[in-house]
Amino acid sequence: MMLEPMPDILTNAGAPLIGYLLGAVPFALLIGRMLGIDLRTEGTGNVGAGNLTKLAGLTYGAAAAVLDGLKGLLPVLVARRLGLADGVAAAAGVAAVIGHNWSIYLRSRSGRGMATSVGVLVGLAPSLMVWTGLWAVIGWWIGGGLGGFVGWALLGPVAVMAGYPRPVVMTAFTLSLIVLLRRAQGQDGDSFEWREVAERVVWDTDRRPETLEDGRAERPVR
Repeated sequence: MMLEPMPDILTNAGAPLIGYLLGAVPFALLIGRMLGIDLRTEGTGNVGAGNLTKLAGLTYGAAAAVLDGLKGLLPVLVARRLGLADGVAAAAGVAAVIGHNWSIYLRSRSGRGMATSVGVLVGLAPSLMVWTGLWAVIGWWIGGGLGGFVGWALLGPVAVMAGYPRPVVMTAFTLSLIVLLRRAQGQDGDSFEWREVAERVVWDTDRRPETLEDGRAERPVR
């Protein structure tokens, strides 16, 4: 007896749901726990690969970043493999980024979503990585926060000027909004005074204080 194919409405709705649940898996936090580190209370408090790199080193941070990128890539590839429309595949990828940033498993804000967003772009429009990669490199000289801001804020207009199809353009604008919104939100306890919000958006500044080794001075972490 052959099974009837699932109605389009179920597959179209199920792809983003699965993307969200996969994206919500906090790989950086899990790796940190294996190392005896709680990213929520140490470093910047950001549950992402960047904070893990600062606390545990580049090897572990890179591993978390790759896993986070796969969270964005796999939903897109699987949706396309199943023959779903590009818009559905894009929605599944975007849902993974939302899951990464606001994980149901943690019931709170999580990472910034940049690695997961990169995974979505690799699945949808790999050539856009030239733009984001360029600004990632430039960030080494002008500051990673500012480089990331310029790169992601202008991703949508770049997609338009490059003539990408509508699903890719809409995804580019949506990813920009999600990344910058998560920056603006900051960490638990961060002020929502507009100047500090603007600073977080542009510089990706975390306000959690970092105690220096002598125990007498503190400074905000960037």
